[in-house]
Amino acid sequence: MFTPLSLRTPVRLPGQSDDWAWQSNTGKPIGPGMRMRSRAPVAQAGEEAQGAGTTRRPQPEVTAMPVMSIARFERFFRAAAGLDVHKNDLKRYNDFVDAKLYDLLTVAQATAKANGRDVIQTSDLPITKGLQESIHRFRKIDQEVELKPILEQLATHPALDRTPDEETEATYPDIIGGLSLALAQSFKILHPDLKNPQTQHWDEARAVFDLLL
Repeated sequence: MFTPLSLRTPVRLPGQSDDWAWQSNTGKPIGPGMRMRSRAPVAQAGEEAQGAGTTRRPQPEVTAMPVMSIARFERFFRAAAGLDVHKNDLKRYNDFVDAKLYDLLTVAQATAKANGRDVIQTSDLPITKGLQESIHRFRKIDQEVELKPILEQLATHPALDRTPDEETEATYPDIIGGLSLALAQSFKILHPDLKNPQTQHWDEARAVFDLLL
């Protein structure tokens, strides 16, 4: 499983809007233009494919979280499923995004290797019909919410044995958006009357995704 990220309380910088700089134990904020596509290596040869008994190696702590707009985050979940989430849910959300993007890339890496390629292509990603439909629905909602620029900051991944090409990396925000929409709607499927997801609800939804991705 992923090692929980070390976060400090978000601070608003002078002149800053509702975009909050999330800082780690370094105390150094990351700004909108400081994108990080990969992290320290965690994958080794022979670990591409997941299977029974496979243990995921823990990631090292990252030095900072990307900028996250709390207001847009809350607005997205209201538009997607009528849910009221708060800034305290951001870490749960970011952990979910990290884990599921990693899972997709792990399978894509194994596919690239099986096809004798050192580069991960978009076609290697195991995008199911349901996820594809969620991506399309996310794009429609995002015309109003405008969450995608923030998701570009979340589109990071551990270093892999196979390197994703630029076209593949460009799909990350839409994939994360589709996963986010599916996550929001899964809360309602599991608990139709739910308004404020609590820890147990996040855990239940995460368990469902772990069965499928």
